[in-house]
Amino acid sequence: MKRLFAVLLALTMTLSCVSALAENTKHERVFIVADPEGNVKTLTDNIRLENGDMLEELIDRTMLTNIENVDGDETFILDGETLTWKANGKDITYQGTSDKLPAILPAVKITLDGQEVTAQQLKDMTGEAVLTVSYQMNQQVPAIAVSLLPLPQTGVSDLKLTNATMLNEMGMQVLVGWAVPGVDAKVGIELPETFTASFHADHVELNWMMTVTTADPIDSVIQRVDGKISLDAHKILDDLRVLLTAMKNSDALPALENEKANEIVNKLNALNDGVAQLNDGAVQLKDGAAALSDGMNQAAEGADALNAGLRQLTDNNELLNGGASQIFDAILNTANEQLAASGLDAAGITLPALTQENYAELLDGALAQLSPEAVRETAQRKVMEIVLEKAKLNMTVEEYEAAVAEKKINAVQQGVIKGLVQTALASDEVKEKFAQAQTAYDSLTGLKNQLDQLSQFVAGVKAYTGGVAQAAAGSDQLCAGMAQLKDGAAQLKTGAETLQADGTQTLKDTLTNAEKSAAGKLLPLAETVLPNALSLYESTRDNARNGGYDLRPDGMKAMTVYIIRTDLQ
Repeated sequence: MKRLFAVLLALTMTLSCVSALAENTKHERVFIVADPEGNVKTLTDNIRLENGDMLEELIDRTMLTNIENVDGDETFILDGETLTWKANGKDITYQGTSDKLPAILPAVKITLDGQEVTAQQLKDMTGEAVLTVSYQMNQQVPAIAVSLLPLPQTGVSDLKLTNATMLNEMGMQVLVGWAVPGVDAKVGIELPETFTASFHADHVELNWMMTVTTADPIDSVIQRVDGKISLDAHKILDDLRVLLTAMKNSDALPALENEKANEIVNKLNALNDGVAQLNDGAVQLKDGAAALSDGMNQAAEGADALNAGLRQLTDNNELLNGGASQIFDAILNTANEQLAASGLDAAGITLPALTQENYAELLDGALAQLSPEAVRETAQRKVMEIVLEKAKLNMTVEEYEAAVAEKKINAVQQGVIKGLVQTALASDEVKEKFAQAQTAYDSLTGLKNQLDQLSQFVAGVKAYTGGVAQAAAGSDQLCAGMAQLKDGAAQLKTGAETLQADGTQTLKDTLTNAEKSAAGKLLPLAETVLPNALSLYESTRDNARNGGYDLRPDGMKAMTVYIIRTDLQ
């Protein structure tokens, strides 16, 4: 279990640091143990203050209690919420606790034949089960969540999954589910918020589930989009609605607050003053259409930035998968070195080098040879051979057993032989051999269990990277939609240029009709589609920025990952 936690932490740190620069950064790893209902049993917030500027003092903000330095002897001063560390140019790693609820907690619900049951009850029951994992939102924070649930080898059949997949690695089954909770459904992209597994249950034992969740990738992408947009979008939309309404109704164009929009209005009014001013008005209309096209270009660039961010995550899929596999190989190398020095060859057990593909088969074979039953049977046969030789019966063990079965050995002789065998088996030397065999058996069993857990996690990482690729595909669709809006604005600009080129009374009439027609088509966008999209974007942006557990200091980048173990029993 400790190794599984270590691998999870290493990979989540890699995920969160994909876009990090060399700067002062607060890295938060919130380790939680929870029950199936999503109630916190224990919580530890492990924080690393990355001192990119090598400052003598690092100033943090915190609401944690029981603070302790876990990677050094640097001291701190806590004044209210202000935590000042004597860093001496080094990074600081500390931890603390709090009663504050995490932003997201997984909850596990199990029903059997339509009735809700606990995992403890499920062990003693049979029926049609449905397991649902949802994510309780204590704050409206959009996040990416991946959960791993080991399943037993027996008791589960007819499995059906939604927003999840089943991995079978080296005889182990791991259910991997994913979700993107906290994202407003009006975003227009169907994102999973729960995952379910339906199966026939026959005395199934479910013990624990591991979840990793973070809002940092979403927050990073949104910050890049914000950097592309410098205009006051709300004012532009207000002016656009007023202008399009007047154009649709052929009313006098009003004065607007936005400078560029008001310039268009003035020129369009001048256009209606007469044929003499028609050409000047058409020029200004062309300029206004160009400004609108530029605005749509900026919006399209923002969508492209979102897509690029998701694509950047996708580009790191191979790195994450390779990193998990490298960790597995490193642990296998250590295990091979320890096995080579263990002395198993002296007991007649030879193990080739363990790999990800063969470790389970090789260790199972060694365990079969070292099982208490096998060791006792071998020892008893060896002792019997020695006793028969000393008794000068001139028989093999098989011949002796056959003679006993045929009653060719009298009861007295059998008793003597049996007593000698039992005495030898009870000797300190034989007992010591049994103890050594049991110790080797226990060590190999523990090693195999640890490697099985690591193999499950490597499979879970592969499932997560597949989910990231799916989200990137959805972003491609968003970019395609924005491209259509951009093309529409470009068409309006082209139309304005055509109108300006004619320069006649016919142009004026055509322009008036074109204004009404274009306004009638664009007004629904300005009244509903664009305001809703802007509101959705702003709420998602603000919620993603609040994804931290502890307080976030001013002037310091902050990243938070929740690592949650749900105890099902």
